[in-house]
Amino acid sequence: MSRSFFPRLSEARHLMPLLRSHLLAAAVRCPLPTGLKIDLTPIVEDGLFGYEIVPERRTHTYVTFGCDAQGQPMLRKTFYGDGARNVLQLVGDDGRLPPRFEGQRLGIKQRDTIFPDWPAAAEAAWAQLLFLFPERPRAPVALPDHAHRCLDEAIAIAHSHLARWNPVIHFFGAPNEANLGFALRGPGTEYGELIFQRPDIWMLRWKAPPHAVYESWSVVLPDTAGEASRLYLAS
Repeated sequence: MSRSFFPRLSEARHLMPLLRSHLLAAAVRCPLPTGLKIDLTPIVEDGLFGYEIVPERRTHTYVTFGCDAQGQPMLRKTFYGDGARNVLQLVGDDGRLPPRFEGQRLGIKQRDTIFPDWPAAAEAAWAQLLFLFPERPRAPVALPDHAHRCLDEAIAIAHSHLARWNPVIHFFGAPNEANLGFALRGPGTEYGELIFQRPDIWMLRWKAPPHAVYESWSVVLPDTAGEASRLYLAS
């Protein structure tokens, strides 16, 4: 598997809603403990592009649902021996975020599993969460995804401006990464970033000498779940 795999904008705009739709469909059949709060965090790490499922409880194992460079459905389980997932793990490098956990790789174990289809991979993701949190009572998982749909729309608009280059987009899995900016890279020296500014403004900066693109726009979508950024389980 290529460790340098990053999705192009054209891939990210289709794959991100696809991945969430399969997680949502599988969640209906996989109730988890009532009151458990989770986040979905977009991430590209060691050849896997997808969403890390982050529970708001201390745990030693984290699950990432996504695909590899060949587009195969994949599930990654990452084990941290001390469970210290919440310590500060990111530093700046010339204004950009490097791969996470770079200083803590020693002792971290990963296990990747390729699945024949998306539904099987999604159900395995929730099954792993149920193994980690077996308490009762349980309720079906509700996944409000307003913030994710806004990001989908922003990526689609960015792609419309940069279609001639179709750069790759980096996701480092940082909290509030949209506010910090998603790095964009072309095949050569081209580079840029996609940045979110509250309440609903996205800014695109792109330099591909002699060309430069500077655009901003508003993304306002109906919040069908009434919740912008957190993912809650139904009580």
